[in-house]
Amino acid sequence: MKSVLTAVGLEKLQCQLNLLRKKRARLVEEMEMARQEGDLAENSAYHQLREDVAVVTSQIEDLEDKLAGAKVIDGTGSDTDKVDIGNKVKVEVNSIVRNFEIVGDGEADPLNGKTSYQSPIGSGLLGKKKGDLVKIETPGGMIEYRILEIE
Repeated sequence: MKSVLTAVGLEKLQCQLNLLRKKRARLVEEMEMARQEGDLAENSAYHQLREDVAVVTSQIEDLEDKLAGAKVIDGTGSDTDKVDIGNKVKVEVNSIVRNFEIVGDGEADPLNGKTSYQSPIGSGLLGKKKGDLVKIETPGGMIEYRILEIE
């Protein structure tokens, strides 16, 4: 299954991938220096570096796979008639106005109002229009959200 990312999420993953590649190169250099220190059987620094390279390489491969199959949703210029990934949505819930940005896989940041399109709230808002009253089952129970604005 393809991962879905916003343009911002794609950029963050690409930056993370570049940092991991630089880290791996540095670790490989350190490993080569540790290898020159003599008997590898008793060289704990070499063995630790070898494990570190393997972990970072695995992380790089995971990110490359995710990026290779990613579908990028660019929220700029997207339809604001209906809620979609990349939109910012202003809702009223229990007489309180809240703002959400509907984001892709791995981009959720609830403290900053970013909710995944796969979360109960995100998936409940998808496809809805301004003025709609949406009932969403959350871990805290059924909650009604009125959509005030879609950007």
